[in-house]
Amino acid sequence: MMNYTLGFLEALVFIGVWCYLCFRVVFWLINTILNLLIVVVFRSKTTTTTTTSVAEQKKEQASLFSCIGWINSSKNNNSKNSNKNSKNKNTNTNNNVQFTMLVWLIAYAVVPILDTSKSGAGSAGLQDLFQGTDPRLEEILRRAPIIKKGPSPPLFMTNGHVQFVPWLIQNEIHKGGIPFERIDMNVTGCIYKLPNCTHSPLMTDTISLDIFPSLDYDNNNDDNNNIKFNRSSPVILLAPGLRCYSQDLPGNTFIRLAYSKGFRSIVVNRRGHTPNRKLKAPRWNLLGDFFDMDQVYWHVKTELLQNNDAPMFLWGISSGSAVVIAGLSEWDRRYEKEGDTTAPRFVAAAAVSPGYDTRRVFSPERFRYPYNQILNPLVKDHFVLQNEELLRRFDSSAVDRMLAASNLQELVDASAPFAGYHNATSYYDRENPVNDLLSITTPTFVLNAADDPCCRIGNLYETSSSSPATYGTMTYADVTRASKRGLVAVTRYGSHCPFLDGGLFSPLTRDPWNGGYMLNSWSDRATIEFFEAALYVYSERR
Repeated sequence: MMNYTLGFLEALVFIGVWCYLCFRVVFWLINTILNLLIVVVFRSKTTTTTTTSVAEQKKEQASLFSCIGWINSSKNNNSKNSNKNSKNKNTNTNNNVQFTMLVWLIAYAVVPILDTSKSGAGSAGLQDLFQGTDPRLEEILRRAPIIKKGPSPPLFMTNGHVQFVPWLIQNEIHKGGIPFERIDMNVTGCIYKLPNCTHSPLMTDTISLDIFPSLDYDNNNDDNNNIKFNRSSPVILLAPGLRCYSQDLPGNTFIRLAYSKGFRSIVVNRRGHTPNRKLKAPRWNLLGDFFDMDQVYWHVKTELLQNNDAPMFLWGISSGSAVVIAGLSEWDRRYEKEGDTTAPRFVAAAAVSPGYDTRRVFSPERFRYPYNQILNPLVKDHFVLQNEELLRRFDSSAVDRMLAASNLQELVDASAPFAGYHNATSYYDRENPVNDLLSITTPTFVLNAADDPCCRIGNLYETSSSSPATYGTMTYADVTRASKRGLVAVTRYGSHCPFLDGGLFSPLTRDPWNGGYMLNSWSDRATIEFFEAALYVYSERR
């Protein structure tokens, strides 16, 4: 089986070589155009001025080349002739080096695209596809054929590191581009999350909900979208990734695509994630708090949507996927096994690029170089240092441990008191998203890429360390097969979140919000098609 995976440093070399070759091509084009212009000029001179000698023409031409730095006119003809052979050798050597680099680029970029050594789903862009026991999932796949197709990365984008480059550039450009309606709401909780605990004012804080389109949005004058919105329109609650918020989830192309299909997006900027807003309470969970999300659900349902029948969906990306899966485990168990009708109820859910077992997902060997090293100090600055005085009043020793953490896993371990637990063990026992996957009955679509440079795909294929009594020797892929309505798609290419699509030469698609262009993301389209199919197949969950 062919394998052409580049490492991080190789990806940097790849980008550098590609930029160098682009420069050489542009230089060659300019050189060629100027040479043609010079030939035309001197040919016209020879037809109009027949008295000029050949020697004078060559002298004049040499002076022109000297002006643009291609010939050093101070050198005499003898020195030029003596160096002629050595220059030819250098030129041939440079050409050989450039040709070698070009072949190297083709080998790493084009060959993987043409690789069809894998059979079945692999040859169509997927490496694996796992689905639960509910036969209606087949109807979902029939109505959302893009899921089985998988992404076809654009030219030179078959590397997980390289896919970040255009994607991150687009994310910066898109910041501030969506006119959200912001609504603040208070969330509260127990000091420590023990059974039957009482909420404390000490843990009350304000989070923000960013809504697009707004609840009173009138798109009668919008030529890009003919779908009309009202308070009964389908709603997606979105959980952003690490240090992210509504304008950069990361990215917001999913919100733009959802808008074109009639879905209203409500981004839940969890505690500490709203820009320019510090914590008011010593409650902070890097992976999100499903107790807070429970409160968000009912605030949206009763206050914002005024108890109408708007279908509700749940979506999380990267670290935001943890609160999606952990929450569904809790809410579906309460609803199905305990008959608790106060548990949030969704038509369907999706998790993009999850890391699975949060006990070890951020360890250096799993959340790999250089991303662990880059994000660890950024997380400390964003959540700990900016709120240090408040956090130290609650547990100063935990702050010391967080600031001393050498990697993200140690930081999450040390943050357990601020998530509502006495220690890391009790925190993971209660909120690890893989603890009770078999309790989830909500149709749930999980998207992973085999070339994810942040969370290694091996996380999906390992046995559970958190619930060995429940899963035995089953891997998380096996658990998906044993689940009721789980669906996991593993693409061959996609990196950590981008999932760039479009084939060799069509990486862009129309932006349904402003009529411009944006990067074509397979995960965005696959998730929206999954939600649309679930709305039809599982209509009883509305």
